[in-house]
Parts: sequence; structure tokens; C-alpha cells
Amino acid sequence: MDIPQYPLSEPLTIDHKPIFDEAFRRDPPVISELTFTNLYSWRVSHRFSVTQYEGFLIVCSDASDMRKFLKPLGQGDHKTVMTAILRDSKGMFTGIPEDIQKLFDDDASFTVEFDRDDSDYLFKIADLVSLKGSKYDGKRNLIKNFKSRYAYTYMPLSDDCATKCLEFEERWCVIKNCDSVEGLKQERLAIKEMAAHFKDFNLIGGAIVIEGKICAVAIAETLNPQTLVMHVLKADPNIPGLYQTIHNEFLTHIASPHTYVNFEQDLGIEGLRKAKSSYHPCEIIKKYTITLT
Repeated sequence: MDIPQYPLSEPLTIDHKPIFDEAFRRDPPVISELTFTNLYSWRVSHRFSVTQYEGFLIVCSDASDMRKFLKPLGQGDHKTVMTAILRDSKGMFTGIPEDIQKLFDDDASFTVEFDRDDSDYLFKIADLVSLKGSKYDGKRNLIKNFKSRYAYTYMPLSDDCATKCLEFEERWCVIKNCDSVEGLKQERLAIKEMAAHFKDFNLIGGAIVIEGKICAVAIAETLNPQTLVMHVLKADPNIPGLYQTIHNEFLTHIASPHTYVNFEQDLGIEGLRKAKSSYHPCEIIKKYTITLT
């Protein structure tokens, strides 16, 4: 299918997947936003559309007053393409990784800002599987206590378990009162899309089952040849140690050649930042916003 040339764009649809698959193959992403799973599953809340400019594939978001663009996907002169679009649209590029941000260093024509809330947490999978050392004492103790109190099974997920996963998501949303929190409402819709397209999106997942019910879920996919990205990691908050256990069980059981796992951003939410930091990331993958000065 043909993608409109900028400034025209068209809403992101499932039919765009082969185009993005090829773009990601040629230009492997390092930031968590850049998987078709994330783009498609969040397309409604972010009002994502697609355009192309000088051979680059570009995702646009019209969910706010200022039009936003993600990193242009392709090979070539990123700065020239981004400059032309910024001057025409008076918009903003968001989620820009450090290698592209550096192209704008010492150029007073642009305002470049580090976005800590949107930056990703990167971990070594081997560290999160072994949980070695005193810094993980608390995690190991929580897992040990959980295992001593609950008879559970770990179950790899497949596309035919979508209904059960969504049943767990609905129970979790009752506990968290998702209907009153806009971000959780949007997340619920995104998870429904992931469940519906589990096989199509090449997702991998696992669940913990207690007394016949799924009580924790993990869903991930390949981000680049070295890295997995974790899209969903949820557990019944009323069961101590369950979150730590699904975290560890999933990474222990996956047959993955990857070295790293990206746990996405914390969105500036204090509880998320504390939880993700407590696993001691090996790197914070910095992201930036770029606008005209």
C-alpha cells in the first residue's frame, strides 16, 4: 500500500504492519514506542497517523494541540527531514533517542529537552533471572514467601488464551478503578488489542495461575536483536510477592536469545519509578523532545 507524502497522512491501520516490519528490520529501534504492537494498540488514544517524507516513514500524533512526530524511520539525513517538518508544522518531535538528539547539539535554532519521564529502563535479563547479590535480597525474599504460601503454576501464553487474560485484566481494573483513571482506561483498550492480535504481532507471554484463575500476566516482544520490550506486567496487588514472581518466572521461562529487556518508561509516576528503579537498570535509555526555538 502507498503511504501519503507529507503533509498528508492517513490513520494507522493493521494493513500498515508489513511496512513497519520492514522499516524496523532496516532501522532496528532502541526505544519502546517503536514497535507496531505499541503503535497500533495505542493508536486511538494517541490519534496516530502515518506519512512519509524523503523516504522516511513517520508516525504523527494529533492527540494534543501541538502535533507530535516520532523518530523518522529510515536511513539518511534525519536532521534535514526533521528540520523541514518542524518548520512546516510548528510541531514537536518526541521520544527521540540520543543518537538522533546529538545531531541537534549546539544548534540554537532548536530547543532540545531531556524527557526523564518518557525514558526507558533497560535491564540485563541474566540479572533479573538470577537476582544475585544483596541489592536483590528484598526481591528474593518476596518470591520465597509467595512460593511458600501459594500453590501456583506458570503457564506460557498463546493466542487462544486471550479471553482468560482479558478476564484477569477486568478483575485488575475493578481493583484499580480503571474507569476513573484516563490512563488506565486507555491501557485497558491497548491490552485488548494485544490480546486480539497476540499471534499476528509475534507476542510472547506468560501467566501465573492460582486455583484455576490467572492472577498475573506478562506480555513482551522483540524490540531489536539484542532486546525484548515488556508491554504488560501485571499482578493481583492483593497477593504479596506475586508481582516479583511473575517478573522472575517470565524471564526465566522464555526461550529467548536476547541479552536485555526494556521495561518502557515510568511516565513520571512516582510508584512506577520506584518499582522499576528497585530492579537496578543497567541503563536509562534517554529520550528527548525537539522543537524550533
